[in-house]
Amino acid sequence: MFVIGLWYQTDKIIVEKQNERIKNETMLFIQSILPNYTTGNLNAVMLAVKKFGYTQLYSMPQSFKIIEARNDDMLGIKIFRTENKIGFSVTYFGDNFVVVKDIETDFWEENRLKVFFLPIILILAVLYIISFTILTPLNKLSNAIKEFAKGKYDRTFSTNRKDEIGDLIRAFNFMGDKIYKMLKSRELILRNIGHELKTPLAKMKLILALEKNKTQEIKRLERYVLDMQKISDNMLEFERVNSGKIIIANEEFLSETLIFEALSSFSDEESRIEVNFGKNFIVRGDLRLLSVAVKNLVENALKYTAEEKIYIECVQDKIVVKNKGDKLEHEISYYLEPFCRDASHNAVSGHGLGLSIVNEILLLHRYRIEYAYIQGYHIFSICFLATKV
Repeated sequence: MFVIGLWYQTDKIIVEKQNERIKNETMLFIQSILPNYTTGNLNAVMLAVKKFGYTQLYSMPQSFKIIEARNDDMLGIKIFRTENKIGFSVTYFGDNFVVVKDIETDFWEENRLKVFFLPIILILAVLYIISFTILTPLNKLSNAIKEFAKGKYDRTFSTNRKDEIGDLIRAFNFMGDKIYKMLKSRELILRNIGHELKTPLAKMKLILALEKNKTQEIKRLERYVLDMQKISDNMLEFERVNSGKIIIANEEFLSETLIFEALSSFSDEESRIEVNFGKNFIVRGDLRLLSVAVKNLVENALKYTAEEKIYIECVQDKIVVKNKGDKLEHEISYYLEPFCRDASHNAVSGHGLGLSIVNEILLLHRYRIEYAYIQGYHIFSICFLATKV
């Protein structure tokens, strides 16, 4: 808009200068032929007209613009122009004399648009090249960050730039490489711990099961072994879900079936769980995986509740798990990452994998987890309406 406005004003000034010049030249010519015209020496007038490139007309041309007009009782003079011609008319005692000629232009007047726009086009071209040089790596970096946000931590790209953008790209590559190695080593540790614990846990469970006279210490030991078994199962499940090689079964089952499947491992805590099945609805997905998600929510609720009971209910395509407790220290997104827990929960057994596994399983199904804290209750909801990709 600035360039267009500047061009308009420049063109207007040039046209005004041109009009002023040709008006003065024409007035000088008119003054030179007026003595011969007023005395009736038309031959001399015509010789001058032809000599200076004018052509006589018998009427005014079409689409003319008057740029100068002078009138008295006997003599009237009008200087006019069209798009590319300049002319004048002289009226003397009723006689009208009209002539025109082509407008003579200099180089600047004829090529003003080219002269004006050429440097602007060159400047814009240079600015485009500079912008393209800057924005291309920034676009690549933006795409890499988006991929990074989706969990693809191995995304890097090379650069030979020595400026701040090059430093930014190299810093991003360094950060991505560090995070990728850290997560890989964490996954490796999880996988190894999960697998290595299975054998000793199975042996311990067998020895405890064969014990006939179970003292309070042995019963306590059984609970500890069961806790270790849950931790081991969570580690293996987390590694399996995040491996990227999992195949999801496409089944149809009722919400009631899903709850029963999830609660099958809580036989010792049935009295602490209050279930309201509400109106059944159909769920599509992998029953085993989704039951793991519900089971982890129930397990968390039982583990962190501030009262004896927790509550499960089905409401409008959702399975809701409620438990009483203090408000969380962080936003819910913090707890959906692995190994993230509140400092106040350190006394409770666990490693912060439960909600992370729930979130990953739901993402695989294109479902989502919702959270609210209302009147002292934590309310976790699994929404079974598929989200758009």
